[in-house]
Amino acid sequence: MNTQETLVLVGYMLAPAFFSLLCMAALGSPAIALLAELTAKTRKKVFFDKYGQQTAGMGLILTIALILICGASMGITITRFPELYAAYITPGSPFFNGLTALGVFVVAGLIYFLTWKKLRNAKAAHIALGILASLGAFIGLAIILPAKLAINFSQAEPAVDALSSTTILALPMSAMYALLLLSAAAALSLAYVIVRRKKDDFGRDYYNFALRIAARWSLLPMIGFLACQGWLFSRLPEDVKTLVLGTPLAFVWVALVAIGAICAFIWLFMGRSESPLRLKGLAFLAVALFWVMHALNVTLFINFVTMM
Repeated sequence: MNTQETLVLVGYMLAPAFFSLLCMAALGSPAIALLAELTAKTRKKVFFDKYGQQTAGMGLILTIALILICGASMGITITRFPELYAAYITPGSPFFNGLTALGVFVVAGLIYFLTWKKLRNAKAAHIALGILASLGAFIGLAIILPAKLAINFSQAEPAVDALSSTTILALPMSAMYALLLLSAAAALSLAYVIVRRKKDDFGRDYYNFALRIAARWSLLPMIGFLACQGWLFSRLPEDVKTLVLGTPLAFVWVALVAIGAICAFIWLFMGRSESPLRLKGLAFLAVALFWVMHALNVTLFINFVTMM
């Protein structure tokens, strides 16, 4: 694959990466809202609870979007990939188990988001719903991602080689995407809080506080995500490493790491600022860069499947 073909592929990946980013943020939003709720309870600061409530509001919107996107995706799978659809509906299969876990996320997550005020005096029950939704999201990811890798590799490799390739990539990619869910949810909540400012109007002090917290919670998992890039590269077979370094994919990989680092720097700058509201444009820039980074990441993943 030459440079032009690589750029074209990245361009094609921008649209699916956008919808994938929304889905990742939906899956990560219960964990971010739950973290805010638990912090508010332990540190007795109402601003954390307000931030959690706003993140829950965003999570509700994104979860509905996720349901619609997955419904459309399932429709395409039924018509174009009947074998994959059969795996989805076969009890006991990894895809079925993963979808069951995601079903728990959807049900528990929707209840969790919708009952933020109604269960204000029943925090234990509400927190339990948040834990259940978060576990459903991460367990679903941990099951479906290796299964997806296995089925992709099995189309081009013998069963033994497909299992070996899946084993190499499954753990670092699962960790990478788990961290990406958290960073995506916090990063989009940063922009969402700004968008909602005029309607909710919780006061300037709150918004400066919420933007700093959202920026910091976007930053920490992004650092882990970037570290996973080195872990992933170290796990690749030597021939694949050589192949990657000798093609434009090396520039794709460097670019996604560089863009992730720029996002991290933006969030670090906002998280340390005394007046992050004055830097609100950077929050939207970081989301746009996150989207491009994710498109590059998807491009890299697609090429791994063809190389290994």
